[in-house]
Amino acid sequence: MTVMQTPAESRLHAEKLGLLRELELFSGLSEADIEAIGHATTMTHCRPGQVILSPDDPPDRIHILKKGQVRVYRVTPDGRQLTLDLYDKGTILGDMRLLGQDRLAEGYAEAIDAAVICTISPDELRKLVERYPTIGVNIITFLSRRLQEAERELEAMAYNRVGQRLARKLIDLAQRFGVETVRGTLIKARLTQQELADMIGTTRETLAHTLADFRGRGLLDTAQHEVLIRDAERLCEVAEGQGGDD
Repeated sequence: MTVMQTPAESRLHAEKLGLLRELELFSGLSEADIEAIGHATTMTHCRPGQVILSPDDPPDRIHILKKGQVRVYRVTPDGRQLTLDLYDKGTILGDMRLLGQDRLAEGYAEAIDAAVICTISPDELRKLVERYPTIGVNIITFLSRRLQEAERELEAMAYNRVGQRLARKLIDLAQRFGVETVRGTLIKARLTQQELADMIGTTRETLAHTLADFRGRGLLDTAQHEVLIRDAERLCEVAEGQGGDD
């Protein structure tokens, strides 16, 4: 028997399917496949500042960020939040053991803005991979990219100076969150100086000094927790150690 949906339920279902279609994880699937996945997952709207994931959560849920941005962080023994990175739609959060990664072990994920997450159990994901092998291929691609990113970050922390690390991180954020304007590329991710310092492994004071140096050289502008890259070419030179970074 077909269950009739109310207009509100129909809108929510259409929104869910539309967001699923946008996810790289489900690319290559047919409309019928997307419809089936929509019935196998739940969709949750999260308010800004809401903690999506914490170490206290049961290890039986996987969250796929469909919309919005999240901040991933750890809490140090003295209670300070150590920001690891920012992520946007398509990111997989949750039971990383199934996916072969553990960066979020003992970690938290917090919605920066109004976010939408798709929740699925590990068993349901296994069934989806068995039924739709394309999802398995997409997961491998996703994990390979994350592994390469982690290796680049470790290499940068070990060998690059603060200016290089900052330039590399700003270029990375611009590629993920950048919006082109007449003045340059605006990174549409609200970051405090402490959060940005955490991500490149330095102190807030050193970061502030380096940002001031970049502003003085005409590489970028900063205002209200946002960064505008004014000269991407020269910033790339700094990231590669060719821009006179001290």
